[in-house]
Amino acid sequence: MSKKVVAVTFDGAPNAPGTLNMLEVLERHGIKGSFFMEGHRLEKDPETALKVKEAGHDIGNHSYSHPMLDQIPLEEAREEILKTDKLLKDLIGVDTKLVRPPAGQINHDLAAMLLEMGYHIVIWSYNIPVYDWAGPNAEAIAERVITNMNEGENIITFHDKYPYNPDALDIIIPKLKEMGYTFKRVSELTRKGIIQ
Repeated sequence: MSKKVVAVTFDGAPNAPGTLNMLEVLERHGIKGSFFMEGHRLEKDPETALKVKEAGHDIGNHSYSHPMLDQIPLEEAREEILKTDKLLKDLIGVDTKLVRPPAGQINHDLAAMLLEMGYHIVIWSYNIPVYDWAGPNAEAIAERVITNMNEGENIITFHDKYPYNPDALDIIIPKLKEMGYTFKRVSELTRKGIIQ
């Protein structure tokens, strides 16, 4: 029988109160997630980021200022990642090799550079259109996720700034458990993400 696994990931942290709401819903359901953090937010709110770490969730790098990394010079893209890495280490003591380019946008040169730097490039399962930015409510988001799940390892991505996402996860997590899915952090997946 094929394994049914899902990793719940979040972009844009730390972003209180949204990040804290996500931590509450994950704790309520007894699962761990993966939070991809932006350096400029981390500078302003290391306390929230520390709560993510202390709760045992994965932490990844989502660049410093959230530019489309495939549309800027490679050296600038490298600095975006390295600057956030330094903040993660200095402010909350995290050394991560998980990176997610903003909007999942990547090209060959950027991928080659990140892989050479030792990162696992984590995108998401394109067949699962979470589209939380489109709303319009928790039920619609939940329906999009639940009806598009596959056998094997799935990565779904939310943004912790949208107020209806905790309610969406309150629908999604129990339903996927009922359907036989287990929840893992990205670091626990076989491939760590889309691109090794």
